[in-house]
Amino acid sequence: MEPHCPICNDSGWVLVTVDGREIARACSCRREGAQALRAGSANIPPRFLGTELSSYFPDKSSPSQAKARKAAEKFVADYPAVDSGLLFQGATGVGKTRLLCSIGNQLIQEKGAEVAYIDWNDLTREMRSGEDSASRDFDTISQLIQRLARVELLLFDELGSSRPSPWVEDNIYFLINRRYNGNRVTLFASNFFDKKVGSEETLSERIGNRIRSRLYEMARSIEIMGADYRQKHY
Repeated sequence: MEPHCPICNDSGWVLVTVDGREIARACSCRREGAQALRAGSANIPPRFLGTELSSYFPDKSSPSQAKARKAAEKFVADYPAVDSGLLFQGATGVGKTRLLCSIGNQLIQEKGAEVAYIDWNDLTREMRSGEDSASRDFDTISQLIQRLARVELLLFDELGSSRPSPWVEDNIYFLINRRYNGNRVTLFASNFFDKKVGSEETLSERIGNRIRSRLYEMARSIEIMGADYRQKHY
């Protein structure tokens, strides 16, 4: 049977000569394997697995989209020497999830970053399952929160897409506060703005003032305007 890697014959190591003596060094296939494991555990939605920022095409009539892509590119280039995360705010379909996942994919591939993606609805649904104290699975909920609190880079999508109960809000605040205190970088995306837009609720009204207050220090807000990206490109 032919080896998968012709360089190391699947041993994971190659011999190189340094200062006249041979030493073993990790083969490039080990790095590729580690990247594949990180990508597999990142929970990035299948539709966006492997996407890169080059696949995000800003609408020329919406300069904010080009600014959002530039901010994302700069974040990737500067990482891990970044002071804060990013908060993409915009209406449905302007490409927020694509930007989040593209950043995550590139950082896994280019810099070996440990990344996890979570959708607000999935997280709140998991937490709501514990609201009935008779059937509450504290261990499962705690393990999820601990993993999201510790991961190097968290992609937190659809922020505020459903209104949380007080119990769920407390748990999400705990998660975000843990990341804040641990100085861990988080990228967010939300359909809601900070200023009132017509009859739409503000982001603070959707996620609570405590959580929004933390986000001001954790992430730079980038508003993305424009028509539905999906209608134009699909």
